[in-house]
Amino acid sequence: MDTVARYTKHNLHILKTIGKGTYGNVFLCERRDIHLATIVKDIQLDIKIQDHKKDIENEVAILSAMNHPNIIKFYDCYYTDQHVMISMEYATGGNLAECMYHRYPKLIKQQEIMFFLSQILLGVNYIHSLNVIHRDLKADNILLTGKHGILVKIGDFGISKMLASAKKTSTVIGTPYYLAPELCEGKPYDTKSDVWALGCLLYEMCTHKRPFESETLVGLVKAITSESVHPIDLTMYDRGVQDLIDSMLSILPTKRPTVKNLLVDRSFCPWCILCC
Repeated sequence: MDTVARYTKHNLHILKTIGKGTYGNVFLCERRDIHLATIVKDIQLDIKIQDHKKDIENEVAILSAMNHPNIIKFYDCYYTDQHVMISMEYATGGNLAECMYHRYPKLIKQQEIMFFLSQILLGVNYIHSLNVIHRDLKADNILLTGKHGILVKIGDFGISKMLASAKKTSTVIGTPYYLAPELCEGKPYDTKSDVWALGCLLYEMCTHKRPFESETLVGLVKAITSESVHPIDLTMYDRGVQDLIDSMLSILPTKRPTVKNLLVDRSFCPWCILCC
């Protein structure tokens, strides 16, 4: 069965290709029955990636269990013709990486950064309340949508993992530039690894640069585990923003705030719009 036939079978009409990856394609589609735009991740289950099927089932289980305004909605999942098609909410405003790219080199105002960050924190707090670590929080996975103002939504749970009730996971996975030190060193980690990634994201929003960069993976790991970041522009941003970045990028996970801390503790975010 060809691609068009597979999609027609499920009342889906492909509008355009959004992206192509190792395991399949991502399409913008329309649900013909209800005239709804949807993003469909089309993953091919060939012999080489049969082990990946568990990861797909894990993603579907996580997405289908989530219901939060700052999390991309899961619509449906179709298994057909050696393919898995995951239908999700379409974010009309692109992603945060694209937003920053279009602003470069002009820095984003602090109020707008806090607007983005507050919604991201609400979404991550919800994820963590379900005992889920996202493990790949980055600008590309922060999606923007909304007809009457920007609504921030967290997407791409392809490498998320349910936390065992009393265990920490130790699988090294995620985008290298956002890897926490404990991940780089192969140590057990928990939700604080997401806090580290959020610290990297906040720094990137303030500078248009990643806090840790290197031309080699070995050099990147060394930078993450031993170097401090260059300060942000304190003529543009309050000192509290720098303090927040420093706390989130603490080498020791125990020194980092939890996402809940960031939402409710004024000592971490005295200028946050959620506390005003």
